[in-house]
Amino acid sequence: MIDKPQYNTARDFQKLIAIITMTFDHISTFFMEEGSLAYSVCQFFGNFTIVIMCFFIVEGLRYTRSVFNYAQRLLGWAMISEVPFYLLFGMRLDVLFTLLASLLIIYIIDRKGWPLGIAALMLFFPLSLICDWSIVAPVFTIIFYCFLKYKNAVISIVLLPLSYFIFRLPLYSDTLVEGLLGSISILLAALMVDLLKDRVDKKMKGLIPGMVFYAYYPAHLSILYLVMQIY
Repeated sequence: MIDKPQYNTARDFQKLIAIITMTFDHISTFFMEEGSLAYSVCQFFGNFTIVIMCFFIVEGLRYTRSVFNYAQRLLGWAMISEVPFYLLFGMRLDVLFTLLASLLIIYIIDRKGWPLGIAALMLFFPLSLICDWSIVAPVFTIIFYCFLKYKNAVISIVLLPLSYFIFRLPLYSDTLVEGLLGSISILLAALMVDLLKDRVDKKMKGLIPGMVFYAYYPAHLSILYLVMQIY
């Protein structure tokens, strides 16, 4: 009797959540009235995407055979994504560039120590001002790095929403209510990641390949742009 293959369903679930929340977040941005209930709900859950992506960056550093090849793949998809991202959002760098910087920063922390890692974070800060999720994504990634290194869920559950609240208000001119709601959504996403992180052996393959996950980002942006041109 042939054993059925087992899959990393927890990782697939997180990828699916990231894809769905990102899609509705962007749909609400371009096709819904700002301030409406539907818009607010989509924006609220849209924050799940960045939390999951930052967690995957740390996981990628832990399990990749080659950080150089991993960084190359991120750079390639970032460059591909930049065209539809520019058409939709203007002269900014898409989130994959920010995640690439996040990967390099935690790599420096992991291999060279905290002083050089923090220096790299500070050097990235001016560039982050034109990046999607700016300094927030690298900080999230560093928090997840600590969370997994020290195996302390409190690190992510407390520091992720706190750092979001601290950085979003001045960088994005959010109101106090928007900052609080966003922090709650980040907290819920952090709780979800913590609950799922140990459910399945990391060595198991997922049904959703990493290539599909990253390719979806420029693909859905391109579709949204085309729809906007038609309507």
